[in-house]
Amino acid sequence: MSDRRHTLRLSTLLCALLIAGCGSELESLTDNELQDRVYECKGETSMSPGRAISCDNYERECQRRRKEGRFVC
Repeated sequence: MSDRRHTLRLSTLLCALLIAGCGSELESLTDNELQDRVYECKGETSMSPGRAISCDNYERECQRRRKEGRFVC
């Protein structure tokens, strides 16, 4: 049971680190790259949970840029 708990904690930590690092990666995308990735996401009919999270992050980045007055997506 402790191995399972340890694995869960490690997975949670890794997910938190990935999410924290996504902001800078997404901010570094050009407007065209972000548009392309959002377009690809909208064209997919079934995706893995990880891909769905990535697509949600792209959408959030579009919204963030929209609030700045940059209508990218």
